[in-house]
Amino acid sequence: MRDFAAGDRTVSFDADRFRRVIINLIDNAAQAIEGGRDQMPPGAPQRITVRSRIAGGRLEVDIDDSGPGIPPDVFKRIFEPLFSTKGFGVGLGLPTVKQIMEHHGGGIELISEPGRGTRALIWLPLAQVADIAA
Repeated sequence: MRDFAAGDRTVSFDADRFRRVIINLIDNAAQAIEGGRDQMPPGAPQRITVRSRIAGGRLEVDIDDSGPGIPPDVFKRIFEPLFSTKGFGVGLGLPTVKQIMEHHGGGIELISEPGRGTRALIWLPLAQVADIAA
């Protein structure tokens, strides 16, 4: 599901690096759903929802999944480089996402509830008129 709303506002970002952020977050959501099927009730929805909105001078993008959520002991370490719960990869995905977002003047917040899924909220500041003219 998708729901995009940004109106005619402008956001400055490196398209390749932002694409990497989005792909990483959607891959993580898909892997959580796939890997957590045995932790969810039978017939539980399997979905990833992506939304965007303008709020408080920034563009926000939500990526929500219906996976099993992140256990508290894992959640406190998710931005640590080289930390991973997967049998593949090197644990640089979320630290890289955080670095890219901060480099662009934005950020990331993860909200997770075991048994109910995870929400990744990323944001970028809206460009000022002077930024656009430059």
